[in-house]
Amino acid sequence: MKRLALVALGFVALAGCASSPGGPMGGPGGPGGPREPMPGLFVSPFGELFFSEPGQPWPVVDWFAGADTDSDSRITLEEFTADGARYFQTLDRNRDGRLTSEEIAVYEEALAAARARLPGAQSREQRPGVRLQGFRSDLNLGLAEPAPQQQGRRRPERAPTGPLGYGAVATAGFFNYPQPVKAADTDMNQTITAQEWEQATGRWFIALDQNRDGALTLAELPRTPLQQLMERERR
Repeated sequence: MKRLALVALGFVALAGCASSPGGPMGGPGGPGGPREPMPGLFVSPFGELFFSEPGQPWPVVDWFAGADTDSDSRITLEEFTADGARYFQTLDRNRDGRLTSEEIAVYEEALAAARARLPGAQSREQRPGVRLQGFRSDLNLGLAEPAPQQQGRRRPERAPTGPLGYGAVATAGFFNYPQPVKAADTDMNQTITAQEWEQATGRWFIALDQNRDGALTLAELPRTPLQQLMERERR
């Protein structure tokens, strides 16, 4: 009888381990458990990275508040240009008025760190049946496609996946760019001059100013594909 009692206690102990909430089946990220909450990531039009903790407002509001220097809930072309110039100076570590391949490589280290903070983003993007508004085949300006109500009853296109998936950094910005800073390198010589940056700034503002009133508002800006994915998972 004593031996049977010990065997029974062993089975109870094993069952308790298997049902532990931190175990692989029921814990976060396990086959039967909830997904790990991810921080929010927003990539500004100039490539600057903004993070927010899970459950906090999407970090586009942090970029917007910083660029809106007079706090009137609008970003004018002048404010947009000033924000871009500020970040260009941040990237231009030797202050020579251009971004060299070495300086761009430092920025790419920050991109790699951002991807590491979002380890599940790629699998979330590739789930079957997930459709996102934003990406289009015409990337001359790189703008996420305007909301359907502004384009009629147009069917939203599927975000790129598999070999065409551009990753978490691209989905976190308005422009489908896996390397946002190098998007300003129009002559593709691995160096970005202040003039190239200024010209790109003008193109990006025109692309975002969908109602052509000379200013950007939060309501006017498109939700990035990554933001759409995270909002869908919270429902």
